[in-house]
Amino acid sequence: MTDETNKPPNEANQPINLPPLPEAFTIPQALMEHWGEIPPTEHLNFSLTRQEIDHLLTGILRTTDAQVMLDRTFVEWSNGRIDEANRVLTEFRRFNILAQNNIRQFIASIMASVMRERKR
Repeated sequence: MTDETNKPPNEANQPINLPPLPEAFTIPQALMEHWGEIPPTEHLNFSLTRQEIDHLLTGILRTTDAQVMLDRTFVEWSNGRIDEANRVLTEFRRFNILAQNNIRQFIASIMASVMRERKR
C-alpha cells in the first residue's frame, strides 16, 4: 500500500476543484444589425466613459496574462505534471473568456454610443 497522505493533492488522484468558466458575453444581435447599416466610409462620433475604456485595457491585459498561462500549461505538461497542466489550462481558458468579454463589451459600448449619436 502506498502512502497517499504525503503526496500533493493532484498526485493522490484527488479532483482539482475550480470554479466553472464564465459565460461568454455576446454583442446583442440588434446592435450588430444596426451597426451593419452604417456605411463603411462614414465617420463615427461617439463618447465613452472611463469604465468603458477600462474594458479595453483590462481585455488587453487579460489577453497577455492568458498567453503566459498557456505557456505555463505547455511547460507543466512537458515536465509530466499533467494535473497542474490541466489546472493552468483551465485558468488560461478563464482569462481568455474574460479578456474576450472585456473587449466585446468595449466594442458594444462604441456601437451603442454611435447609434445614440446617429439618432440625434
